[in-house]
Amino acid sequence: MSTTTARETVSYQWTDYQAHVRDLLEESDNDVVVLRIGYGGGKSRCGAQWVHRGGMKDTEGIGESLVMAQDYEKGKSTTYSVFFKTLPGEDTNPFKDGDPENSPIVDDYNANDKRVVYVTGHTVWLGGADKWSRFAGGEFARIWCDEVAHYPPKTDLYDLHRMLTTRQRTDVGPNTTLWTSTGNGFNQYYDITERQIQPDGDGGEELLPWRDRLEVVVASTEHNTLLPKDGLEKIKRQFKGTAREEQGLHGGFAAAEGLVYDQFSRNLHVRPRDDIEIRDDWRMYGYDYGWKDPRVLIEYGKTHADQYVAWDAYHVSGKPVDHAIEWLRDNDKPVGPIYCDHDPEHIDKFRQAGYPAEAATKDIDEGIDEVQAVLEMDDEGRPGLLIVDGLTELIQEFQSYKEDDVGTSRAEDHCLDVTRYSVMGDRYVEDDSYDLTGTW
Repeated sequence: MSTTTARETVSYQWTDYQAHVRDLLEESDNDVVVLRIGYGGGKSRCGAQWVHRGGMKDTEGIGESLVMAQDYEKGKSTTYSVFFKTLPGEDTNPFKDGDPENSPIVDDYNANDKRVVYVTGHTVWLGGADKWSRFAGGEFARIWCDEVAHYPPKTDLYDLHRMLTTRQRTDVGPNTTLWTSTGNGFNQYYDITERQIQPDGDGGEELLPWRDRLEVVVASTEHNTLLPKDGLEKIKRQFKGTAREEQGLHGGFAAAEGLVYDQFSRNLHVRPRDDIEIRDDWRMYGYDYGWKDPRVLIEYGKTHADQYVAWDAYHVSGKPVDHAIEWLRDNDKPVGPIYCDHDPEHIDKFRQAGYPAEAATKDIDEGIDEVQAVLEMDDEGRPGLLIVDGLTELIQEFQSYKEDDVGTSRAEDHCLDVTRYSVMGDRYVEDDSYDLTGTW
């Protein structure tokens, strides 16, 4: 079949907001265009059609595109299935006993290589955000990242964007990236698409340097003219009038479901440093070691009302424990107990530096209960734990730590482990007195 004939078999359908997103992507004035919408908003259809459209426009067959799901297994029932179902032709979804080569615009599908080739010669690779670094050597005219807010916790969206942007330098163009997703808690997706801040931003003051190349389109599922009326009514019945209406229908955000610390609130627990006064005579620290994972050391103070305050943090990968000790010394951190992950050598080094370090109580269930307790409000309406607003990693972990991830390798909980060690240490150690005049 000729390219011209094949192209004529493609019948695209766009809502107004999908067409607007498509046009923004084709103009090449943005590096990233985000379509943020509720459930049933047609975000994946928009992404799939944009990729198909680009593949058929590449009549010289010299370009490649990338479709990225949460991971390959999840993508089979979500992102990739929509990608294949929107191909013209019958039974084109290989995950439903179909064959993409049934489509008149597909020349080849290789399941092992996770690759689709259109009749134009344009190639599409199917990837997962859990292993995104494998695409660092490619060059892509179009990149579609689906369900970005649901990407694995260990996928750093800032790093992902940095890598993908450098991969978009093709002659085919438009060399743009589409992100499609609902909201899913107050995570990096929220910080990038709503607050538009850097990962280390202090209170939102450090804005994204590439925000002028980011276009966010927020739409409502209620405006999806391609959705059957009964389908829209079912979605509205589920979300209308609930705390999740903004997320479920209108492209807004709500706390992720199944959170361990669902009582945590940025409005209640996060404060600017200048608004908090801590005691001079009280400090404690929590420590969790890693190499590829971050090494974390968090300093906690107390207010005069006995509220814990996460005051400062060391959060660095690829450095030895001596580097964390240098951080204590260089910043003149007051002496206080350090509740440590169980490495005798590290504990001994902290002690040699003048800090009374000890192995932490690591019972996960009891520790979570204690942290949940200090998040609660007292009779005066004060939370038992405050966090200085520059401690981005700790805040994000509170906002994304799910019950299903507790005790698994999926969990991104290094700062929360440290918080658990510290709270358990302070509340369970019978004699927690220490010498504030300790020397180096």
